[in-house]
Amino acid sequence: MPQEQHTLPLEALVAGLVERGLPTRMLGASVPAEALHAAVRRSGPAVVVLWSHCRSTADAALAGRVAETGFGPRGARTAPLVLLAGPGWPAHRTPPPAVRPSGLREALYAISRLYRHSATRP
Repeated sequence: MPQEQHTLPLEALVAGLVERGLPTRMLGASVPAEALHAAVRRSGPAVVVLWSHCRSTADAALAGRVAETGFGPRGARTAPLVLLAGPGWPAHRTPPPAVRPSGLREALYAISRLYRHSATRP
């Protein structure tokens, strides 16, 4: 998230994904909103994890824009699953279609399940 400096939780998530053999790309701390949106639009990730350590860095409008970012040719566009991670996101107001995992284990499970599901599609 823009203005977010805490990356250690994301590093732990990346380590868990690598351990499971899943593809990852971490953009780092304090990614500007337009750069984040452009990266999602260009790379077409299956999942985007948005970390917010405090409420001042949680931006529901940006999370919604990321969740609506399509990738691929018209008629076959997909949008990423957005995981809102960290204590900055209000637990009782998760904007759909985003998902708010309760911790590292749940985030790893959600991402792993998504990749298993897409691997079994024809």
